[in-house]
Amino acid sequence: MKYTNNKMLHLLPLTIAENTILNVIPAEALESYKKIKVFISENNKTSRRFLKLISKDINIDELVMFELSKHEPHLQMDEIKQLLKQNEHIGLMSESGMPCIGDPGNVVVQLAHEMGIRVKPYVGPSSILLALVASGFDGQHFKFLGYLSKKPEERKLELSRIELDAKTCTQIFIETPYRNDSLLAFLIQNLSPNTKLMIAKDITGEDETIISQPIKWWRLNPIEIGKSPCIFAIYNG
Repeated sequence: MKYTNNKMLHLLPLTIAENTILNVIPAEALESYKKIKVFISENNKTSRRFLKLISKDINIDELVMFELSKHEPHLQMDEIKQLLKQNEHIGLMSESGMPCIGDPGNVVVQLAHEMGIRVKPYVGPSSILLALVASGFDGQHFKFLGYLSKKPEERKLELSRIELDAKTCTQIFIETPYRNDSLLAFLIQNLSPNTKLMIAKDITGEDETIISQPIKWWRLNPIEIGKSPCIFAIYNG
């Protein structure tokens, strides 16, 4: 296949833990960061801070930073289309880790394909995928659910369905960090003893902790997660 223009959308990774740039971001991505002048980002504040860490030579004031709406990115399509039309190279950045995994960046990629623009993914960290491969759960059939319901009764019904689905497919989800421990307590109380639960805390960071055990083990070995970013997964196969 030949592209009709020289334009390129770069899918650029961010770190998911502090002080890990040289460990988890490849040289190719770092060089691209230094050359690109236009970025579409999930969070401009986070993106600017990250760019400053990459190189002192990056002049933040000279960059075009377009913040992608988390909830209504489809309303920004005309603006994004103009950015793609007017610029040869654009970087797409998530708030953490890989773009388009657990964030709305896929709509930008979809538009780039429609416009015949080359899409360039870069290797980088994804807490969801790193947690999955470290869990020992089924890596051929898995589902990312995002956040569970906040309402206790709805969450209990939701968890029952998830646990049933976990017989054939690994179920992965997250929680707002300050609710980590309350979610863990809820899972331990409501899941069946033989259902396996994994928590992956501060992946790639200094306090990285990954534990994958049946609920009956968790009931005998309670831990405190704290407010670190955490991935939860259950599997019942």
